[in-house]
Amino acid sequence: MFVHRWQPLEGLDGQSCSVDFQEIDSLHQQWLSFREQREESNSDAYRAFLERLDRRWAIETGIIEGLYDIDRGTTQTLVESGFLADLIDRTATDRDPRDLVKVLKDHQDSAEFVTESIRNGRPLSRNYICELHQLLLRNQDTYRAVDQFGREFDAKLDKGSFKEQPNNPTRPDGQIHQYCPPIQVESEIENLVDLYHDFEVAGDSYHKLLIAAWLHHRFTQIHPFQDGNGRVARALLTWHLAREGYLPIVVTRDDREQYIECLESADAGDLSPLAQFIVRLERQMILEALAEPEPVTDFGLVSQALDHITEQIKRQQRERLAQMRSVNCVASSLQDTAKDYLESQAGPIRQRLCDAGLTVDCVVDAGGPGDKEHWYRSQVVQTARDASHWANLNEDRFFIQLSINPENRSRTPRLIFVVSLHHVGRQLTGIMSATAFSQIVKVKDFRTEDSEEPADSECRNCTTDSFTFTWDVDAETVAPRFTSWIEAALLIALRHWSEFIS
Repeated sequence: MFVHRWQPLEGLDGQSCSVDFQEIDSLHQQWLSFREQREESNSDAYRAFLERLDRRWAIETGIIEGLYDIDRGTTQTLVESGFLADLIDRTATDRDPRDLVKVLKDHQDSAEFVTESIRNGRPLSRNYICELHQLLLRNQDTYRAVDQFGREFDAKLDKGSFKEQPNNPTRPDGQIHQYCPPIQVESEIENLVDLYHDFEVAGDSYHKLLIAAWLHHRFTQIHPFQDGNGRVARALLTWHLAREGYLPIVVTRDDREQYIECLESADAGDLSPLAQFIVRLERQMILEALAEPEPVTDFGLVSQALDHITEQIKRQQRERLAQMRSVNCVASSLQDTAKDYLESQAGPIRQRLCDAGLTVDCVVDAGGPGDKEHWYRSQVVQTARDASHWANLNEDRFFIQLSINPENRSRTPRLIFVVSLHHVGRQLTGIMSATAFSQIVKVKDFRTEDSEEPADSECRNCTTDSFTFTWDVDAETVAPRFTSWIEAALLIALRHWSEFIS
């Protein structure tokens, strides 16, 4: 029985996409501007960031495939310090450290090969795909095959050559996922290359991130090699993103389950989940890049450092101040949107709970620059960190709070739901983000002083994905999407509160 039957390659004609690219487009434009400034101020620091990103990709792309396992502490050490066997304790991985480093360096070299090919303007081609495969699997001589009796054995791997045997995996329930038959691989790869070139000619007819999802999925549908197809697919994805001005994305071990689900949705004809998955990771990469510390010169002389600072101020001060004021205006408008939405929900929440026998009072409060700025600092920092960005609390920030206050707090605790709007990045970037969290305040934790925030008791991050916006967006345009985002976060908060209702 087949869970998926292979179908000949199709383009994007007639492909519906429910992904809203507005947020990532605005964020990407801001990132391009910021990247240019970063490259001018310290190109070595930016290059070092990209090298760390390549090392993360090199590690995680193999973990996704089950080639090896590396604990998280060692992973971080290798990302920061490079691939050295002496940095790997034998208890930190299931592979010999020296053999592991060879594989990791193959992956890293392939990432550098992708960068070099973009620099040289090399197009997508059959030969390019085969060279990627050879490089990625340079130190892998065999792969696990299954004979006609279902027995596994190590078969010789022909690196850079298309498969000669079917490689259709069988699931534990006996269902088979069918990939392209070996006899069709050559023609399907040519179709893949031709269709991709058609997208290039078509210009902006299709969003670049939708094309990224298409390229990644269609290559996996072909599965042209006996082994290593996932790694090649992610390398091609990196190539496409980088040549279009995006940051490479890293699909980590934590993303694996969602990643597979998105590919299965694409198998069923819907590319939207995979495109949204790529959008989410791209946004995460940009926010991480913005959290990088301000680079400093390597000269070590105060006068040279001051020259650098004053030059930056002259070039950027007016633009940055204008952007800051603009993004704060957007944030203020979105704060009003959030307050209006929460106030519209307060009445129905109060009535529904009263009908169920729980008397409560619902209060909506909001704070902005110069108003209760000490509230929720630690929670905002933590939710931002969980969302992989740096919350810049030195700049203006805004928050909106919904309190559900039961009449009998000895039996039912108080729920506080908070939405925070704060600047992103260690420097002023013109980008802000929204996160949300809920806090359970029991009687013994409750403080009556209005000047202080409620004590930190049971706190939960209610942010599925942070909501980002830039100085140049129209607040009214993004308001409906922001309202939907708040609704999803409030749902998590209410579920959190329900755990404490007896």
